[in-house]
Amino acid sequence: MPIMNDLNLSNYSDENGEPVDTKRIKSNDNDDFCNAALEAEKNDVENTDLTNNEHDDDEEASLANDERCDDDSLFPFPPDTDVTDMLDGVRYSSSFPTITERYFTPYYKLDVQSPKDDICILMHSNRICMLTLARSHTVFQDNQQITAVDFKVSHKLDRVRNKVSGKSKHGAQPLQTNSNICIITCSDEKTYTIKCCIIGKLVEVNEALLQNPKLLLGPPHEGGYLAIVLPNIKLLERMKESFLTQEQYDSTMLERRNQNNQIQKST
Repeated sequence: MPIMNDLNLSNYSDENGEPVDTKRIKSNDNDDFCNAALEAEKNDVENTDLTNNEHDDDEEASLANDERCDDDSLFPFPPDTDVTDMLDGVRYSSSFPTITERYFTPYYKLDVQSPKDDICILMHSNRICMLTLARSHTVFQDNQQITAVDFKVSHKLDRVRNKVSGKSKHGAQPLQTNSNICIITCSDEKTYTIKCCIIGKLVEVNEALLQNPKLLLGPPHEGGYLAIVLPNIKLLERMKESFLTQEQYDSTMLERRNQNNQIQKST
């Protein structure tokens, strides 16, 4: 039988040449292989357990260190109530800018209706305007005391009743350069009607002045303003050309002081 002659029967015979059970041999080989695999797997599990234990030990040590770091008693801090020396190490000679100085650009309209009837328009970067009196206004001269601020500028028109809605300020009272914003009364019983000086829409008036008119003596960011106005964007650049910048205003004030000094010397 040629097929049987091609087979290597020595692999399936014992020392005496007797045939052996090939199925048993294969089973023994498989058992040895399985035992080796189980032993290797057992070693891997033991090594993994050791590694996990080392990792857990490191993690516990890290947590312990974090708990020690979170203990404020180990790192005492100075009391929060004492801030007297907070800025001792800071070298800053001038004062910090106010909100108005940081975000608003001042423009001025001088002698609007009479000498020293000076108005200041503070213009934000978004072009909204804050209307107030310039420091050179006659109200601030000769130690005048403001006793009342009235936004009822006529029998029919009360600026306090101005109601607006939406981004376009629908319902806002329209304003022209000669529109009256308010009437100021001083301790000498003189009254001053304040003009708007810009074209636009009235957003709001400072109603706090009705109860405390002395706020007008303070800076704008502390309540010393009259009204908020949304200018006509199309006419804004033309209006700005008619105003004085801060530099021009300072130069004009210097000329005024020099003229006053000359008048006093001549008398």
